Formats: sequence, structure tokens, C-alpha cells
Amino acid sequence: MQSPYPIILNLADKNVAVIGGGKVASRKISKLIATGIKPTVISPILSTKIPRNQINWIKDKYQRKYVEEMDIIITCTDNSFVNDQVKNEATHFQLVNNTSDKNNSDFYNLATLKADDMFISVSTIGKSPSVAKKMKNEIKEWVSKRFHKEFE
Repeated sequence: MQSPYPIILNLADKNVAVIGGGKVASRKISKLIATGIKPTVISPILSTKIPRNQINWIKDKYQRKYVEEMDIIITCTDNSFVNDQVKNEATHFQLVNNTSDKNNSDFYNLATLKADDMFISVSTIGKSPSVAKKMKNEIKEWVSKRFHKEFE
């Protein structure tokens, strides 16, 4: 990604799909549900950690027809062919996050902290999610002490 532009998206009126139903998908889905949306999940199987009553589940393998109306698509499969296929078939109006290939993505997810009146994000521009997580935790500790904030 040559020129990243950090933004906060309002997903209220957006159609969001997650391709995959495993561990990585579970984490992404949890964060999406926390925004108040009901994402569409396309996967033949689902992790037991994914709350079925809070998603629209298409119990099938990826097919283009399932994502034609989606604004945002997050691929979380262990099949690089499928992940690449999703990105290649997306229109220029669709944003795709290929969780297994930062170079084949339109955006990255950020490490975030949220309080009632504060939203803090950290990114290493996809280079090291573990470093971003460590930075987030250190920032959380500092802000909690300095500003007496409780984070979600």
C-alpha cells in the first residue's frame, strides 16, 4: 500500500461480507458486530466462537454472486486462490481486505482502543500486527493512568 489514508468508517448503511468461518474470521466478525452491524458470512463451516444469531450465514463456499452487493469484503480463508479470486473479482467500488496478503488489500485493520469519548488506533501499515498490538497495550496503560479512562 503506497499511500494509506487513515479513516474511521460508519458501517451503519454498508453491506459487509466476511469470507471464511475460522479463527481469523471470528476475530473480524466480533469487531464488526461490535459496530452494530450484522455482517454476511460466507463459509461452509463456522467456528463455535461466531454467534450465528448475529450474522447472516451463507453456508457455502465463496461465489461471486454472494458479494455482488457488498461494499466491504474481508477474506479470511486459508486458501490463497480464493482470497486472490475475491480481490480480482471485486469492482472498483468494493473495498477488499485480504487478511493473508497485505499487498493484495485495499485496507488494513488497525489495533484500536475505544472509550466513551475517545478512539485511538495504531498501525504498522500491515508490517507487524504483533508490534501494533504491543504498542496499543502500552498506549492503553499510559492513557488509562494519565486520563483515567476505561477502555472497552
